Amino acid sequence: MAENATKTLKARCLCGAASYEVPVPSASLPLKSWWCSCTSCRRMTGTLSLNVVYLPGSFSPTEALLKKLTEFQFTKRVFQLFCSTCGGHILARCLDDAEAKEPKVTWDAMSGTLEQFDGFVYLQGHEFINDTLDGGISDFVTAIDERQLDRWAARPEKSEQLALDWKDPKLAELKPNKDKVHAQCKCGGVEFWIAHPSSRSTHAASQWPDLLRPNAPDNPNNECWWLQDNNTKFLAGTCSCDSCRLASGQEIVQWAFVPTVDITLDAAGTVKFERQFGTLKQFRSSEEIYRSFCGVCGASAFYWADDRPFLMDVAIGLLDAPEGARAEGLLEWKTMRLSYREDALGRAKDIVEGIESGLEAYGERRDRGEREVIKEKVNEGAKVMVVR
Repeated sequence: MAENATKTLKARCLCGAASYEVPVPSASLPLKSWWCSCTSCRRMTGTLSLNVVYLPGSFSPTEALLKKLTEFQFTKRVFQLFCSTCGGHILARCLDDAEAKEPKVTWDAMSGTLEQFDGFVYLQGHEFINDTLDGGISDFVTAIDERQLDRWAARPEKSEQLALDWKDPKLAELKPNKDKVHAQCKCGGVEFWIAHPSSRSTHAASQWPDLLRPNAPDNPNNECWWLQDNNTKFLAGTCSCDSCRLASGQEIVQWAFVPTVDITLDAAGTVKFERQFGTLKQFRSSEEIYRSFCGVCGASAFYWADDRPFLMDVAIGLLDAPEGARAEGLLEWKTMRLSYREDALGRAKDIVEGIESGLEAYGERRDRGEREVIKEKVNEGAKVMVVR
């Protein structure tokens, strides 16, 4: 390899308005990456984690690129930039010292915007898992190419590593409740509530999603696939299609399928859901397909289609469920398929396979745990009957 050899890293948003290229010294590859699960990152992206890649110190975006982006002050020293048209998170501008007159500036890329992941990016692991309460996405993505990912409670190397299936101890005292689940973006401009399923939740209509039936979408009998666990929870899943990836800037997006009748704009449930409210902006990503994002902080919020107007895909990263980031009191996660995996295989094969194996393993652990709980309850009931 030539001493000064470089490779070109290409990135863009969904609409294509924002794109750039970075020459990276081959000796610097792969670039380090972390998935951050902190509450702020989840609220700002609408996903369960922010996927950042550290760009070379020499990188600086052009003025032409910056004019196409909206800047959001995430912290005193971190500024997030997303496409003003489609909402795709593109870059983060990081200051080494927010108080300095001329601070050193470095840039992070959002890994989902990159044209190629394999060979360019090295995912080190998860950080700020503590914020999730239930482990969040770290329990879905545990290893890449048989390499176990780090699982840091807070900042890497400055906190403890958490075990697989870690949960905040206070969840043991949490009692099940059927209150509406609050949701909001980072800046607070997009805020809504989701009620638990009821008989009215069956009134929507839709074809089968790729998550459940990728090759047979027709649903002539209008089976209510969005209702799970005896109609007590909404379906949730993960998607790796190019459109979701580029619209969010993250490797995978997590959606909950919720009828519009179960979404309200106030906690009391008196203000009905509307497609346009607060700081939402809309982008038509394809024929009859629309995506909504916050125009201030860039958080993905909703996806919907003209042929199913009463059913919304809701960005799970916005949910503020008391039981944790995965909101498993409200949602039933389908773990046997990563939606539109075919889109991602060519650019991120290791990530796709890591996510798929992690999801499947999580589902098996979850289902095994549920069976054990049921068995314990049956045994306890039998003991009570014997005593009586």
